[in-house]
Amino acid sequence: MALTLNLEKATTSLRLNLEKAGIHTPPELEVGIGLDVSQSFEDEHVDGITNTLITRLIPWALAFDPDKKIDCFTFSDGPHHVHDVGPITVENLEGFVKKQVIGRVDGWNGGTDYSHVVERYLAHFGWAQVVEKASFIGKLFGHKDRVISSGEKRKSLVIVITDGDNDDKDRTIEVLRASEQRKDEVYFIFLGVSNQGTKFPFIEKLGNMFGNVGFYGVSNLREFVKLTDDEFNEALITDELIDWLKS
Repeated sequence: MALTLNLEKATTSLRLNLEKAGIHTPPELEVGIGLDVSQSFEDEHVDGITNTLITRLIPWALAFDPDKKIDCFTFSDGPHHVHDVGPITVENLEGFVKKQVIGRVDGWNGGTDYSHVVERYLAHFGWAQVVEKASFIGKLFGHKDRVISSGEKRKSLVIVITDGDNDDKDRTIEVLRASEQRKDEVYFIFLGVSNQGTKFPFIEKLGNMFGNVGFYGVSNLREFVKLTDDEFNEALITDELIDWLKS
């Protein structure tokens, strides 16, 4: 599903929408995407619709990120299925999912866990340490546990794109609660996306539980990515996000 987008116009629209909400100068933020690559989400990737959604999110990097990029981690089930794909930029945006993700990342067509990708992003932006344990087979070949942390704390916005439903609800709550208690400067937007009108009670619950977690449910992704710039921005710019950006 191809989309022709005037990125300069879309970024200007985002800045204006933020200004109307009280953010006159967007703060510098690292921007990341956590992209669900579980089996149930395969059709949307293959059809190109998730690439179109990412295209709609690039203006957020252009407005906030000092390097004008979106870090991209894919995830499915388990800690070893979180994969750092590398940054998404204006230059490599076209066909990114097809070229870099489909059939190429660890955990492709797996199940769905949220806690591990949340942890990895908290480590990636310097707010936590994650110990990645070597697998049994890996240990036979001399692999050791690895501590993951960037060391440098960076205020960040992470958009987790998923079609639900996850198998690690308790652990996800524990990871987010620990992050909230540390006062990590990371805001997570969970985008629950579907083309079948699916509801997302768990990630909606997360949005209600935590002040640094937002939720938006998309019942028809194909229509959502066709929204005008203003409509698209208004869906994601909540009062809670604005308060967080001002903090």
